[in-house]
Amino acid sequence: MGHPAPSDPRRGAVASLLLGLSSVLCLGPITGLPAIALGAMARRDMDRSPGARASRAGAGAAAGGIVLGLFGTGLGLVGMLVVASGIVQLAEAPGDVAGEVASAPGSLAVVDLASSLPLQAQLDSVIADAKAEGRIVVLLTHVPRSVRGAQLDADLAAFRTNRALAGVTLVRANVEAFDAELRAMRVETAGPWFYVLDSAARPTAALSAEELDTSVPDATAAVLGSFARGRRGR
Repeated sequence: MGHPAPSDPRRGAVASLLLGLSSVLCLGPITGLPAIALGAMARRDMDRSPGARASRAGAGAAAGGIVLGLFGTGLGLVGMLVVASGIVQLAEAPGDVAGEVASAPGSLAVVDLASSLPLQAQLDSVIADAKAEGRIVVLLTHVPRSVRGAQLDADLAAFRTNRALAGVTLVRANVEAFDAELRAMRVETAGPWFYVLDSAARPTAALSAEELDTSVPDATAAVLGSFARGRRGR
């Protein structure tokens, strides 16, 4: 008995079935798409030789490979969408732990306050660290979905390298997470504002982001630097 010819469609059908199974189990479209293609080609070759019983024996495997490939690919794509959505939500949501974005000596340091912790306790901790390093603490009220706030976030990279803000620690507080506590401090929550904080975390000067030309990051950094050092603000 001779071996099946290399072009035997049963081989493609079996390969399609195996790839379809792996697609459903873990690999999604990586093996699902090849399973669909191989299964379709095997079915085509079988249809071209209707009198060959041996070729038709693999029709079920080819059909199974196509179905499993479609199902596995669909599951994989849905999983990717769920993961992507989770990443976006994580990026937009306030963190659970306050973290410093930049703290190189002589540069602007940016600290995002954790929504799960009390505002005052976090401010006290940041101010204590800043005092030990001789840094000025400026509070920024972060307003989600604010156009001006989004522009300020985009300019942070430029702010960090601007010498005008050297020695400043910028603390970002999400107004949705800390609305009541910020209001108790007499801090505006209707839009992005900057506040210089003293050693007791009390605002001593204020500057609205509406007063800044955020289209020119260097100019904005210069204004913020002057404001932080007491040369500007309400």
